[in-house]
Amino acid sequence: MGQTHLGFVDAAKGLGMLAIIWGHMDYLWSTSSVWFSSFKIAVFYVVVGLLKAYRYGERGQRDSCAQVMKKRWYSLVIPYGVFSALAILAHLAFLTIHGGSRLAALKGDVILTVTLRGVATLWFLPTLLIAELLFAAVRPEGWSAAKRILVCVLAPAILCVIGYFYQGMDIPGADRLWVQVVRNLFIVLAKSVSGFWFMLCGYLLYRRGKPQRLGRLPVLAVLLAVNLGLSLLSPDLDFNSFKLGAFAPVFYLNGVLGSVAVLELLRWLEARISLRPLIWCGRHSMFLMATHLPWQIAPELVMLGKRFYLAQTPTAPYFLMMLAEFAVLMLIEAALVWCKEKVKAAMTGRWGKERPICKAVKYL
Repeated sequence: MGQTHLGFVDAAKGLGMLAIIWGHMDYLWSTSSVWFSSFKIAVFYVVVGLLKAYRYGERGQRDSCAQVMKKRWYSLVIPYGVFSALAILAHLAFLTIHGGSRLAALKGDVILTVTLRGVATLWFLPTLLIAELLFAAVRPEGWSAAKRILVCVLAPAILCVIGYFYQGMDIPGADRLWVQVVRNLFIVLAKSVSGFWFMLCGYLLYRRGKPQRLGRLPVLAVLLAVNLGLSLLSPDLDFNSFKLGAFAPVFYLNGVLGSVAVLELLRWLEARISLRPLIWCGRHSMFLMATHLPWQIAPELVMLGKRFYLAQTPTAPYFLMMLAEFAVLMLIEAALVWCKEKVKAAMTGRWGKERPICKAVKYL
């Protein structure tokens, strides 16, 4: 892809990442978080589909499952293991300071890690890998129009039905280890298939359609207004636990709508203003995803903020406190990214950037 594409794509990832962090700090789950939840996860999968569409369109490039696994070994598999270990240590340190059963926490975190459910936000890494493997396995490049329509309609319909029964299901023996393992694996698979569907929609829209035609400000304003309205129809959403809200079809429809609207808005803005802060967040989005909540940075800041203002409703002082906490968190993250980049530079300079350990550090 040319440089003209990379800016708005990275900016979309950055905006999605900031929306995720905001939602984790907004303990009252205000309207802003409800809106952000409609696209903040979906946009990452849609972006992958967009990039695959551009690569296939420009170079006819497509990956097999083996090629995906080879590429993602350093960028997803190793980071998942490293960040999981660090997240477990951070959780134990948090409990040491604030009190709590460290043995029970350690057991729970290990189960989450082994079953790929992930500690905190780390679930995203294995689901992205599985979604890409599914995409490579089905090879949608040569699908007929009828098959594209069938899959795009049938897949979310099945997932909505599964989500509906899962939310209302009373699982017996929920505290048993094997039940936890099965439940975690089920949730991972359901989220991965959902991610694959978003990825497929992104691929088909940017391969077969021309969403850039939407790039006029009045049109984008209408799309985002519709996106907001739909998100308010089904506010009780927790994709991590595969709870798709009161009206599950809205989650899938609105995820694609919001993601495309955000991408095209950022494409429009890129030609007019600098998007460097969002691009920086996008290029470091995985590091931000794997540190702000798993390393207990966001929870500590929220706890600190509650000492000064324990709000019961989302008022103006509440949002001011949140903005202050958010700013401090981003300063901490910027310092951590700076340290990571210095370590990466030192290791690649000393050992050579092609060494396996240097590749791993690069993607951390």
